[in-house]
Amino acid sequence: MYDVCIIGGGLGGLSLSIQMADLGWNVLLLEKKEYPFHRVCGEYVAAESWDFLRRIGIDDNALQLPKITDLLVSAPNGEYLESDLTSGGIGISRHLLDDSLYKIALQKGVTVLTKTTAQSILEIYQYWEITTQKETYIARSVVGAFGKRSNLDHRLNRSYIDNSKSRLNHFVAVKYHLKGDFDAHKIELHNFEGGYCGLSKVENDILCMCYMVSGKVFYREGNIENLEKNVLQKNPFLKKYLQYTRLWKKPLSIAQIDFSKKDIIEKNIPMIGDASGLIAPLCGNGMSMSIHASVIIAPLLHQYLNDELIWSEMNDEYARQWKHHFKTRLKAGRLLQQSFGKNFITNIILQLLKGSNKTTQKIIEATHGATF
Repeated sequence: MYDVCIIGGGLGGLSLSIQMADLGWNVLLLEKKEYPFHRVCGEYVAAESWDFLRRIGIDDNALQLPKITDLLVSAPNGEYLESDLTSGGIGISRHLLDDSLYKIALQKGVTVLTKTTAQSILEIYQYWEITTQKETYIARSVVGAFGKRSNLDHRLNRSYIDNSKSRLNHFVAVKYHLKGDFDAHKIELHNFEGGYCGLSKVENDILCMCYMVSGKVFYREGNIENLEKNVLQKNPFLKKYLQYTRLWKKPLSIAQIDFSKKDIIEKNIPMIGDASGLIAPLCGNGMSMSIHASVIIAPLLHQYLNDELIWSEMNDEYARQWKHHFKTRLKAGRLLQQSFGKNFITNIILQLLKGSNKTTQKIIEATHGATF
């Protein structure tokens, strides 16, 4: 019998497991992969998260991580604007960050089962039964932290899957690690037909390059090589960066990325991180939102396990706080997502923003939050 079972070992799941262990609870975390591993995402963690990360043992200074303070955004034709980032962030690879959190979780006494996939979750009076491909586990509480798209989404019959029909809901993402000249204090976002690409430095002077493209454009081109040659390289910035030395034999990629609205509580299970809703990657803040969600729910779970709240009260309060912190950011992200990747609209938007630094700063602020 565990006190807490967390399904998914990304940033939200690992951060929550550490907090619950610190509060004295017996925690089980299930992760389908084996650490360390790379994930398809950008690797810029906004400043709002770093007080928390330092509190639980991530030392950015000892790791010599790059501090990111400046932003450059370009249109498909190469037109660009530059701006200060209001609060900035720090570059760190998911390979390093997830593995560091995993080791901290183990040190705290969390039971982490890797290469373990949850296949079903059954609520039985005052406890939960979680069945994997190996065993069945019992827990007093359960939290979903299983990422962008999981077999559990289908097992739980989540409504967003049937409702995801707009162009926002079907994207392909591709990621590289590169070596080449790049300002370590800068994050760059470069638009192209049907998508955009983010670049920023992480540890060891490595350049992370991750781009997202609509399924329509990707499947029209047929493969990654054609997409980069015929579409991305029309942007002069990306033409240059695609010539840099690639540190992997082949890129990481994922498909069917979905930005439709998700329920925060699904079949009575609270969701954190991407399982509760994705912010557009061009906002650069999905990782911070995942971590922050764990900080919101941890004290509520603690109250539930101490019989100070019933399960429904805990879920209601978590959903209320989640919406308070993230609803506006997700809305702003979806609006930006609709505009970027369209050649004419992106060109016009950048021309307008170049004349108004105040407006640019307001857009940045709308997708970021306060320190937690």
